[in-house]
Amino acid sequence: MPDVRRTNKLIRKPGKPLLWAVVTLVVLVAVSLLVWLAMVRPELGKGRSQTISDDYSASTILADGQTASQIFTFDEDLLAIGVEFYLPGDQPSGELELVLTDADTGEELARSTGVMDYIVPDQYTVLGLDREVQGSAGRRYCLSLTPHYANGNLLAFGHSSGVALWQDPMTVDGSPVDGTMAVQITYQRIGGYLTRFFLLICGFAALLAAFTVWAVLSRKVRLPRLVFVLVVGLGILYSFVLPPYAAPDEKYHINQSFTLACRWANFFSDDEWQMGHVPTTTSFRRETDVNPTLQDENTTVFTWEEFTDTLFTTTDAPYDSHQEYAELQTDQNPLLYLASGAAVFVAYLFHLGFTPALALGRLANLLLFAALASYAVKVVPFGKRVFAAVALLPMTLHLAASFSRDAPLLGLCFAFTALVLDAAFGADRAKALRPTRLAVLLITGVLLAPGKMVYLPLAALLLLVPNLRLGRHAKVKKAGYLALCVALALVLNSGMLEGFLGSNSAAEESTTVAATTADTTAMDFLSVRGEKARPAEPDQQYEWVIREDNTLENFVRRLYYFGADERNPAQSEVDFWVQALEEKDVTPVVLGQAFLFNPDRINTYQDGWDILEQASLIFLAQDLKEAGNEALAAYYDEGGAALVYKVVYSLDECQTRFAELGLETGVMDDRMPLDRDTLAAEVQAAQTTRATQSVTDEADSVTYTPGYILRHLSDTVLLLVRSAVENGDHYLRTLVGGSLSYYTLDLAWGWVVALYLLLFFAALPAQDTRLLPDGSGRLWCALAALLCCLLAVAGCLLWTPTHYDTLYGLQGRYFLPVLPLLLLVCLPRKLAHIPDEEKASGQLMTGLALVQFGVLMNSMLAVIAR
Repeated sequence: MPDVRRTNKLIRKPGKPLLWAVVTLVVLVAVSLLVWLAMVRPELGKGRSQTISDDYSASTILADGQTASQIFTFDEDLLAIGVEFYLPGDQPSGELELVLTDADTGEELARSTGVMDYIVPDQYTVLGLDREVQGSAGRRYCLSLTPHYANGNLLAFGHSSGVALWQDPMTVDGSPVDGTMAVQITYQRIGGYLTRFFLLICGFAALLAAFTVWAVLSRKVRLPRLVFVLVVGLGILYSFVLPPYAAPDEKYHINQSFTLACRWANFFSDDEWQMGHVPTTTSFRRETDVNPTLQDENTTVFTWEEFTDTLFTTTDAPYDSHQEYAELQTDQNPLLYLASGAAVFVAYLFHLGFTPALALGRLANLLLFAALASYAVKVVPFGKRVFAAVALLPMTLHLAASFSRDAPLLGLCFAFTALVLDAAFGADRAKALRPTRLAVLLITGVLLAPGKMVYLPLAALLLLVPNLRLGRHAKVKKAGYLALCVALALVLNSGMLEGFLGSNSAAEESTTVAATTADTTAMDFLSVRGEKARPAEPDQQYEWVIREDNTLENFVRRLYYFGADERNPAQSEVDFWVQALEEKDVTPVVLGQAFLFNPDRINTYQDGWDILEQASLIFLAQDLKEAGNEALAAYYDEGGAALVYKVVYSLDECQTRFAELGLETGVMDDRMPLDRDTLAAEVQAAQTTRATQSVTDEADSVTYTPGYILRHLSDTVLLLVRSAVENGDHYLRTLVGGSLSYYTLDLAWGWVVALYLLLFFAALPAQDTRLLPDGSGRLWCALAALLCCLLAVAGCLLWTPTHYDTLYGLQGRYFLPVLPLLLLVCLPRKLAHIPDEEKASGQLMTGLALVQFGVLMNSMLAVIAR
């Protein structure tokens, strides 16, 4: 009679694992090539554009042979030019001639001829130049458009109604037109780089899938090691496909990591300046840590190119270089940023550039998560497939390969859960834990508790561990552990708690503050002043208006009137500077400096009376020269016009006027002279940066507080129901990773379904379920996991403004830390049992690797389609 066990072993023995791995690799590479041919190759001509003026609120008809011209400044190369066109009647026919010349020398640089039959109205029509124009900083160009019609229909081009901010007016046949042509410049093409990037990412993903097939069939790689390799390999691919700033809220996590690195660098620096406490509204990076292309969370193919091209850059900035930015951090808890902050600090020490520092910070988080996740798979006595599946979800890898604090938090939650399950329900639960295992268990629990307070119930699972396993003084150890967890959670999150508890009271207080205006004494605004401060054509009524009321708009208009001899500044410019003052992108003193001490005016002051007169009219709306303030004018002899200017804005009356407007006057900029265009560019850059930051509206300050919920139970229930109905698909997607980046990159639903099927397969219990939690142990595990989920929902509810229709900010990823525990204890166990755990693990890993290949390809195609 044959040996049945030997026969079964021979049947189970896989054949030719290397061959199957090669077949997998060939098939996936072939799929990559076919997808490239069908979907990527047509996109190789994608260009990167910048609008010179995007305002096309008006239009002008061009007759046959008429030439419309626009002068503009551009720093980059010019590959193509787009113009906004309208069709006043039927489609015109003929040719449209475009000529680009140097505005200063008149030299022809490039030209293009387009066929009017293909013009689509109400959008930019791009005309490629016959040769590339090499750009240089500040170079001025003249764009000329001339139609040559073949029928009676005409063409109109779009432009702004009035000259756009900081742009030049346009002309038609040499006659000026009050407007700026809507022009878009293409200055970069992606070209063959897209092919290389796509095929490299697909190739490495195919290699990982082939390696998984070989590892499963050969059984030479244990599951924990396979999980570690796949997490690191796939995580690195995610880090390239969705570069820094692409993960949810990653910009705030980057700010916190870099600020932490700057604080360490400052601590070890010889500089006497000590950084100390940094509020969450302020961030620090090195002076060279700026890259607008990378810092845009909306990933494009050009983000890929910028990331890879700058991956190995260095900087001459010293390691303790620092630059303050008005950008938000997440909170004051540095615990979950130690790994990423340390990696950034290492980049500082080796003078690595901004991109390498970003890459190192992400890699540190990824390696930490991979180590903790694989350790969890190793130590958990059951449900290894569950931990492996959750660790390899696209959302998990996307977070793990980012600066997000969720990367170490997820790893800590997985490791702690696995250790608790082993200690409470493992095969050796009748023996005391080894000291090292006990230390790791307690440390991971203590570290995860203050990470996010909503997961604090998870740390309480230690109570399930029998006292025997904890050794002597088990009750004391449990009590001390719980006390330490709660203390750390409260201490390290005190800022967040205080902010929430004080938010509503602060909002209510702000609504009771009445706007006040200073009592003004009657002044003779029509008195005669010196000729030097008066514009060429004085307007006494206008002067009276801009001096009468203390408003920011009047202050800006006084700057133009008294400081630039301009009676009618464009309203767009006035609004621009008013907004800059309100948002504190510029101080009144620095703005006044750009008017009174710009290159054209800085050397025009002959004595102290000149600057005193103009500065006082601008800041105080009165002429201190008339009052005979000789002592103030005399400061000119000591420090020139700049000192008189400082004296004026330091006067108590000046400080009071701006305090009434909610502003501080500020101090002078070190740059002398200060060009107004330079200042405007800096303000626009600050506004662009702030556009990516969170802004709180006053109406959003009244939220679903506990008291409000108790008084409005029905409204709260309806809010939760509407959230489930309207956002249910979002929660399902963001749990497994069907919606990535800033939830602007959606995968096909087929991949989402496949991921949920893999999770279901991973949760199917094995044939031997003796170790699974049962009875009261299972109940307490389920309650802890569900309580964490409820706290996450409650946290979003407490931050939801009462005028919202659905929950604010709830995302499926908030349930990831407890997802393994939920799958293990909440699913029914009368499902089909898995007869062979090892075989099932291999099937699961193979399925995950293949699905991840498809998810990465889908993600790249979604980015390319933007």
